[in-house]
Amino acid sequence: MFYTDLGNNNYKYCTVDFYNDKFSLYNLDHSPFMLNISTAISLQSGVFWVGYITTTLFDCDSSNIEYVLTSTASSTLPFYVYRTDGTLLFQKDSVVTQWCFGCFGGISIHPIYNTPMGTKLLLANQSAEEWYVYSLCGSLPVSIDEIEQDGNHYVHVYPNPSSGNTVLEINSPGNIENYELTIYDASFQSVRKESVKGIQKITLENDKLSSGAYYFSLQTKNKIIQTGKFIISK
Repeated sequence: MFYTDLGNNNYKYCTVDFYNDKFSLYNLDHSPFMLNISTAISLQSGVFWVGYITTTLFDCDSSNIEYVLTSTASSTLPFYVYRTDGTLLFQKDSVVTQWCFGCFGGISIHPIYNTPMGTKLLLANQSAEEWYVYSLCGSLPVSIDEIEQDGNHYVHVYPNPSSGNTVLEINSPGNIENYELTIYDASFQSVRKESVKGIQKITLENDKLSSGAYYFSLQTKNKIIQTGKFIISK
């Protein structure tokens, strides 16, 4: 599961079903937005991943939602941009996206950048030692993944994984604004919500929860501050 900004701070949760080649989008209140969107390429091999789900980046028509299917590991595979209705917008064969966090002394490398000359997509053919730079129609929204890269971690979960109680220690970004911590299970059902201000500890009694993966989000009314995952193992 991850988060995306469709554009203009329109944040959504995204869950990917790799076994059935589908992904779904949810609103921040966990209500469904678009469910079971079929990917144009099979995800079952584990090679392709879904990313850059947005209305404002690849297509000038903001009424459409587009997404990328690509591989970060193999330069023998294509880079695709599809609409959710299955329309192929862009394809470049035998390329890899450059994506690395903490490389070269802490520099983060991304395949898409906002620049003074517009938004650019960078793809590479490593065997041919060639780079391809494309100008994109829209601008790159600030995604929740990029927010988390800033190193602002306000929620610490321990122990993780846990066979006993799980503690979420929260040091919220400010003491004035109210924040909400939501915890939900792997099926995206909310299991607990807490209003948070300042420093706070929340203890989950694991005997009341099933074993498996759980997720949390710390957010305001219109902005996600941090997300994370923890495991309960009995």
